[in-house]
Amino acid sequence: MAKKVSDKSDSRGWSRRQFTKSMVAAGAFGALGGLPIRSAHAGADVYWMGWQGYDDCFRTTDYLESNDITFNTTYIASNEEVITKLAAGGLGKYDISTMYFGYIQMMAEAGLIQPIDESKVEALVGGKILPQFLTQEALRWNGQLYGVPWTWGTIPMMYDPAAIEAPKRWKDLWDPLYKDKIGMIADPLGNLYVWIPAITGNPNPNMSTHAQVKETVDALIDLKKNHARAFFQGYGECADAFARNEIVVSAMGWEAMVSFAAAKGKVIDFTIPEEGTLMFMDAFIIPTDAPNRDIAYDLANVCLGKEGQLSLAEGLGQAIVNTDIVPLVSQENRDMYRYDNFAAISEKAHLWPVPPSESDGVHATFDEMLEEYERLVKA
Repeated sequence: MAKKVSDKSDSRGWSRRQFTKSMVAAGAFGALGGLPIRSAHAGADVYWMGWQGYDDCFRTTDYLESNDITFNTTYIASNEEVITKLAAGGLGKYDISTMYFGYIQMMAEAGLIQPIDESKVEALVGGKILPQFLTQEALRWNGQLYGVPWTWGTIPMMYDPAAIEAPKRWKDLWDPLYKDKIGMIADPLGNLYVWIPAITGNPNPNMSTHAQVKETVDALIDLKKNHARAFFQGYGECADAFARNEIVVSAMGWEAMVSFAAAKGKVIDFTIPEEGTLMFMDAFIIPTDAPNRDIAYDLANVCLGKEGQLSLAEGLGQAIVNTDIVPLVSQENRDMYRYDNFAAISEKAHLWPVPPSESDGVHATFDEMLEEYERLVKA
């Protein structure tokens, strides 16, 4: 008899280090149907790392229990945490993870992740992934695919509709109406990509001058010290603060926070202010030396299949990528994400890659942006 699936969660706080320093310190530079049950997997310990809530899709079928698999979860508070954990001893431990598409080339070049065997991903074989995501060059390195799109969404402003009307602009948060009622979240690129356009007017925050990054961080430090109630270490913590009626608006957010707050009996909503926001696309990645590679592909197929995609859409309020499943999601989800008119949502929310890794003498590099962001963390 299969034992009950054990779900060991590690929800530690944010612990980002600079990507390059992490690599040096760790020596890291040197479809609809499921796959058949494989009895050889019985008793395996599988380790996954990603955002709170994303792990729900793995439990939408009986795959884990039928194969007597112990599914261990490590929740993250920022995408950078995946990089640092893999670089600091995680290779050979983690089997599957999710990552913002913009980091994938960097991780592939550093040897942290392995190429995807496209023949093992049913939705790829069947041509079911929305092409606007699969064609992103940032998913590939040296001609090979390293990440499989599986969900997407935006970074909106969250607010309590029982307490306030939806703010129109990001900079409205300096209004005394919101003083000590604002929640901020420790997500490096999320904060920078939302706020650089709002503060400086630069429409492409991944290509920002040092002065623009500094101006933005200075503004966020002022918001944190003089206007916000708290600087939360994760989206779940911020949703909990809404549920406790401690805050009425957030300086950035995630659609899934609606469901997080609802689980605590609180109704919150979201809006995209007129300056626009970041669109994210998260992809499955398989770390180098993953000990259970075949199981990782099976789990990817679960989450890209009918039950997994519907879990993302209806459970988390996320957008999905499997074209066969889009007609099955709720009308509310289809209206929100406009699958048949991607150009409409992309006018307000944008897919930006990470900043350049090498200096061109004008724009801030990835490491320089993160160094500047540290001032906000420490303020």
